[in-house]
Amino acid sequence: MKPSSFALFLLAAIVGDTHADQRLWLNDIDTWSITRPSVVVTGAAPTDVELADDFEVTGLVRRAIVYGHDCWQCAGVFSTGVRVRIYEKTAAGTPGTELYAFRLDAGDPGFVHDLNQTGHDETIDVLFPQPFAADGSYFLSVQLEFAEPASWPLWSSNHASRFGSPVQVRDNFAGGDWQQHEDLFGPSEFDFAFALHGDAPGEPPSNTVAGCGEWHSRQLPLPQGATGTWVNASRSFGSAESWLVGGYERGTIGNSEQLSAAWHRVGDGAWTLVSTPSPEPCAPNASCAQVWFNAIDGVAPDDAWAGGWRRGVNQEGFVGGQLFLAHWDGHAWQQVDAPVTSGGSGAEIAAIKAFASDDVWFVGSWITPQGWPALAMHWDGSSLSIVETPFPLPGTPGWSLAAIDGNASDDIWAVGHGSDGDMSGIPYLIHWNGEAWQLADAPAPGDSMGFGAVLALGAGDVFAAGSWFTAGAGYGPMILRHDGLAWSLATTEGGGGPMIAFGTDSLLALGNPTLYFDGSSWTPQPGLEGYEYPVIAALDATGPCHAVGGGFADIVGARRAIAVELRPIVFDNGFD
Repeated sequence: MKPSSFALFLLAAIVGDTHADQRLWLNDIDTWSITRPSVVVTGAAPTDVELADDFEVTGLVRRAIVYGHDCWQCAGVFSTGVRVRIYEKTAAGTPGTELYAFRLDAGDPGFVHDLNQTGHDETIDVLFPQPFAADGSYFLSVQLEFAEPASWPLWSSNHASRFGSPVQVRDNFAGGDWQQHEDLFGPSEFDFAFALHGDAPGEPPSNTVAGCGEWHSRQLPLPQGATGTWVNASRSFGSAESWLVGGYERGTIGNSEQLSAAWHRVGDGAWTLVSTPSPEPCAPNASCAQVWFNAIDGVAPDDAWAGGWRRGVNQEGFVGGQLFLAHWDGHAWQQVDAPVTSGGSGAEIAAIKAFASDDVWFVGSWITPQGWPALAMHWDGSSLSIVETPFPLPGTPGWSLAAIDGNASDDIWAVGHGSDGDMSGIPYLIHWNGEAWQLADAPAPGDSMGFGAVLALGAGDVFAAGSWFTAGAGYGPMILRHDGLAWSLATTEGGGGPMIAFGTDSLLALGNPTLYFDGSSWTPQPGLEGYEYPVIAALDATGPCHAVGGGFADIVGARRAIAVELRPIVFDNGFD
């Protein structure tokens, strides 16, 4: 999958609309080795092998994320539940008295696992029925329960320098004591990988965004057979209707396909999956079926365009990336024939800006026999045409556009980077004056840079965001601002991702960290909480302190599309 935005920044997100928590402890995966399976088998050939590892926390523990390892070549076995225990830590460095224990059935909403329903559990996320009040050192034990023989070893952690005691193990059927875990190489001097989330002591960090709202998110409906889903772009028509577009994967390793996806919502209703054009699987190997959306825009709920990437054949018969384009007429998405490259492949649509039904721009990547120019394609109401874009030498090796916005049909900005997503040695910001695209002068905060977002608030107020790189200093975010005369550096303290405006002096720039601009200063904002590594790919302002967008997150080992909202805070007195 190739997201449409050049720089997608990792944020934390709320699972559904549930309680936001903080990470209190992390034994990160080092993938050097795995433990013995930590399982209970209740049927034939019963087994009860329990692993435990120590941690040190002060606070209320509400969730445990445990990083398991699955043998994906093996036949799947569906787990029937999970067992969690917390023990005191004795002076000898072993588990002591049991302090807290619970079991959840496989279908319990507090037990997130095996999202693809294959019988292959890897990472699991377990919500505690009641929080555990921790104030010191303890041992955590987590076992998966099965009705037939199965395996669920845990990933190792902290090989270089373990915390406290190494992994402990005991056979509960044999009535044995806790012993140091061993493998083929002898006693294991490492921990197993897990994280604990909950409430730290003291005042919780503020979750107020832009001085008025809070983040909310939820998983989107899953296409049939999907093993992974993602959102790349969003478009809202005020608060009336919203679209999220992207793609999904299905199949198995070596025999998978990627297909387009679109989710629709009316008002504040539920998100529904809407059928989109996708190619038929290519027999006998479906891996050649690849198509997804990167962008969406429109002038009305019954006149919207979505574009992206598809695997296709160029004019010389070679297979590779080609433009993928579809139109929504209020009833169905229909694929629209788009120009096909000559001299190579690797074309795609990354962003769309619609000014009128007969004035729509598509930008991204293009290929010609002479080189790799940035794509600027225009729809005039009846046909599509490729418009020439600046090609400053030497190129990287060519040029590509990632975002487009404008104040009028003769005042449009598009921003990007080198071809194929590479950073470039000069800023690539181009302007359309109604007759031609022209390269603009702009400051270069690093040795190389790339832009993935642009927001036009007025003829004399435009923002462009992206990332920079300098040898020795590494990577960083940046936001530039155009005052109608020239570009200048606004900040390198954060942002760099999608931007929305609630007014002239009220701008939210997603990034790491997300920043809020009040007209005079940029201040860091809280991100979404709950997922380990989510990405917000797109966001649209739909009202005062309200925005709708989407992205994706890795949830217990599976990539899932999420819808994201910024909603006004409603206080207990009913006023916001």
